[in-house]
Amino acid sequence: MNDIVQALKTHFGFEKFRSQQQEDVVKAVMKGDRDVFVCMPTGAGKSLCYQLPAVLATGITLVISPLIALIQDQVEHLKALNIPACSINSKLPSGERRQILADLQSENPRLKLLYITPEMVASPAFQPCLNSLSSRGLLACLAVDEAHCVSQWGHDFRPDYLKLGNLRALLPGVPCVALTATAPKRVQQDIAHSLRLRSPLTFSTPVFRKNLKYDVIFRDLLPDPYVHLHAFAKEALGGCSAEKGCGIVYCRTRESCEDVAHRLMKLGIMARPYHAGLKAGDRTDSQTDWMEGKVPVIVATISFGMGVDKANVRFVAHWNLAKSLASYYQESGRAGRDGLPSSCRIYYSPKDRDQLRFLICKEITHKQEKRGSEKEQDRAPLLDFEAMVAFCEQEGCRHATISKFFGDQTPNCAGACDYCRNPKLVRAQLERAAALSTKIGPAQSSQPRGPFGFDSELYGGGKKGYGFERYDEEWEDSAVDDSEKRKKEFGDLFRKQMNLRKLFATVFSE
Repeated sequence: MNDIVQALKTHFGFEKFRSQQQEDVVKAVMKGDRDVFVCMPTGAGKSLCYQLPAVLATGITLVISPLIALIQDQVEHLKALNIPACSINSKLPSGERRQILADLQSENPRLKLLYITPEMVASPAFQPCLNSLSSRGLLACLAVDEAHCVSQWGHDFRPDYLKLGNLRALLPGVPCVALTATAPKRVQQDIAHSLRLRSPLTFSTPVFRKNLKYDVIFRDLLPDPYVHLHAFAKEALGGCSAEKGCGIVYCRTRESCEDVAHRLMKLGIMARPYHAGLKAGDRTDSQTDWMEGKVPVIVATISFGMGVDKANVRFVAHWNLAKSLASYYQESGRAGRDGLPSSCRIYYSPKDRDQLRFLICKEITHKQEKRGSEKEQDRAPLLDFEAMVAFCEQEGCRHATISKFFGDQTPNCAGACDYCRNPKLVRAQLERAAALSTKIGPAQSSQPRGPFGFDSELYGGGKKGYGFERYDEEWEDSAVDDSEKRKKEFGDLFRKQMNLRKLFATVFSE
């Protein structure tokens, strides 16, 4: 035990574990006689559960993670701690790849943690390296991060994660630890089955976080939603200073990221957009400025945030509806990792709801037509989305709804959501929204409508970058759209960003 605590301080700089459960998981992984399943909320310190054992183990811990962006964040963090870690991925320069492979082929590799995507695991190019490590007994542990991606009932299912069950058969005797923050009971069971976990020790923490304050604002009822968002951000940050914390605004489209960031800045809060339409350097600058506190608010598509370890996020606002309650819990959970009070708000719009429902149904239909058959799991995205809609349109405790979704007991909210603070206000908002919907409905009834009450031609859903893609936009196998239209769009967005920079300079020179 003393060795573990000493290693925790020496290698990671922590005097003690974040929780008793975190300590118990580390001990179970180090013991290595059984597989381990970990379901802990965002910010609970899941990564340490396999990183600390990896430092102390003889051999290499192979970490499967879904996103290259997330992997890069983890590897850079470990390198900053002088812990030997690296990644093999499609974006790696050939020289670095040769150095890594040379170390892995040596008699005593220096490396402690090797991060790869599930697609790389399945790649024939990686198989010789994997077989060599396994045959020489150099694999100490297999860690599967974001393990909900393995489940067809999960909110971010990745087909290549299913192949990880076969990987277990190729690594006899190598213990496995699977980790996630977002897994209802059905998904947990699916993970254990798909990964072929052997009598796993399960560690699960209730999802309730009492320092997070949840509320829902109906955007269509606001005179000026941007002014409302500005006031919310300013209050959450305690002013405009980045030193007092920072915030994230999630948008579904790249255009919304640009628009919201621009509007916030004009209203007096420094904000930067982050999306895949920006040049890589501009995207990196946005994240770096936000991480370093130079810019307090980042306005981003959902590809931003996984693996971002920033404790003082005082608010997470969703300008558009999340695609599932599980996604929303994960994204909003990036607030308040330091345990201090933080706010999570959705700016809800029935128009967003209808658009997303149409896109989800379209994706389900496309999948079934391509396969030529239907599966019960196909409806999982729609069921998860309807849970998200119910969260916004209900009269009830927001925390209780989240806890019930994940199979936990009803928590003591104690006023940490808008309904429990003022149920009459929530009811009044719902009544006003219903009245508005009734008022505008007949006026539009004469127009051609789609299956969900709107013109489907406006929402094709197939455009890359519209915040609905299942994979991070830096996923190594994502298709590259070289069409002239996309090139023009990227160019326009780049010019927009340059204009924003000029505006930044003008604001601070006055």
